[in-house]
Amino acid sequence: MKDIHGGNIWKASREAGIRYEDIIDFSASINPLGLSPRAATAIKKSLRLISPYPDPASSSTVEALSVYHGVSADEILPGNGSTEFIHLLPALLKPASALIVEPAFSEYRKALRDNGCRGDSFILKEENGFSIDARRLKRRLSKGYDLVYIANPANPTGAATGKEVILDIALSCERLGSTFIVDEAFVDFCEERSIKKEAVSLNNVVVLRSMTKFFSMAGLRLGYVIANAATIKKLAKRVPPWSVNTLAGAAVESVRDGRYIRKVHRWLNMEKDFIFRGLGRIKGLMVFESSANFLMVKITDRSLTATELKSILFEKGILIRDLSAFRGLGPRYFRVAIKKRRENEMLIRALKGVFGNS
Repeated sequence: MKDIHGGNIWKASREAGIRYEDIIDFSASINPLGLSPRAATAIKKSLRLISPYPDPASSSTVEALSVYHGVSADEILPGNGSTEFIHLLPALLKPASALIVEPAFSEYRKALRDNGCRGDSFILKEENGFSIDARRLKRRLSKGYDLVYIANPANPTGAATGKEVILDIALSCERLGSTFIVDEAFVDFCEERSIKKEAVSLNNVVVLRSMTKFFSMAGLRLGYVIANAATIKKLAKRVPPWSVNTLAGAAVESVRDGRYIRKVHRWLNMEKDFIFRGLGRIKGLMVFESSANFLMVKITDRSLTATELKSILFEKGILIRDLSAFRGLGPRYFRVAIKKRRENEMLIRALKGVFGNS
């Protein structure tokens, strides 16, 4: 069975016969600092509101996100995680063709397939650091596609594309009649690259955002779309009633917690540098630069695959993300989340042991 998603500690726990609390999960790239204190307080207060239905319009959630991002309330639509919108968009737009800039999140292709659409690949090259060659991509776009998918920063490579390049591609898509979907699930770690404010003035751009990664809310399922008001109005008709639950709506207080946001950035800057240097010194591994809270690594030791490495590390209670199933990669790539110092040190020590580094 190919490893389609990371973070399935429940399945790993059952198969290994160990408690899920004892698994050090590097496979899911979630901020390890946990919920913001302000969000945690809001959730506790909202427990008394569990009995009634949630606000179907998610008014308070929309208001908080609108202020945080500096866009109008009618240009934001929250839902049950950004994955909900990944599946709703092809159902709404009914595309006949789509282009996915890859390696990429597997749910784009699954959503297209579920809606009877073929998905072509535009594979990024390792020799270019998996960065986007905009000129080559625009030549490919001229073939004509109904939908075009790009993640910025990219998952699983961590490569980030400049805002100007993304907007240039968006304008090319507009001229060609393509809807441009930009997945910004990890852009909270490098917000200056977001095209959220430009997207609302374009007719063909949909920006996907997530509260999972930066704000550590994977279990609450809260994501949202930023787009022009007309697109939001059409998409809102497809969102199931009460898609945002009461606790998730309360946890949006995270975006008002400036102290927490600054703390997350300080943690990432420190720990990413630490683990990047630590992994980079291990003979048999090559680490790629990342603008997100994870690192992609290539095994240069030809005697071992990522699938084998995953099994070896899991015997030590460490779970990594095997990237063998991703188009454009191969059997020797894996991804690790950036965690707290103690866990990062454990990972480095474990990998040194596997590759025979002192």
